Amino acid sequence: MHYYPNNGHDMNENPNLTSESQTYIAPKVYVVIFYLLLIVWTIFSVVLLGLKGWTNWIQIFMIGFIFVITWYFSLGISYRIDLERDGIIQLTSFRRIIKADPGKMELIEGPHLPIGFVRFKLEREKAYLFCVTGNRQLRRILVDIRSWNPDIKFRNM
Repeated sequence: MHYYPNNGHDMNENPNLTSESQTYIAPKVYVVIFYLLLIVWTIFSVVLLGLKGWTNWIQIFMIGFIFVITWYFSLGISYRIDLERDGIIQLTSFRRIIKADPGKMELIEGPHLPIGFVRFKLEREKAYLFCVTGNRQLRRILVDIRSWNPDIKFRNM
């Protein structure tokens, strides 16, 4: 038994889809700048708060918790998306790899600026992808995702 995300239809039944897997990788410069800014923000905040003086361990714990959560979620932003021949999407980040079925996606939301993040509302979570909105390869992948799931909503795209 084969698994086909598009409501049980084989990819060969949809002539709009390409027959090869597709990949979009965010520009390295953009990803590096994002994480460099995050490093600078972290160091600046620690130094600034350290000069003000730590009053107690609870304050240190709360601020440390904020930094850990910020870094945890930031490392989960995907820098690569692969659309496989069978329609499965794979989002790759430094922290994890998410595999998703486009047939179960509800929403894809683009950034308000030419660069930013694409938000994918998946079955149980949201995933983000670094992007440059004018990239042809990314647009091609998004068109193919819509072919797999005509009911998906797109915003700012």
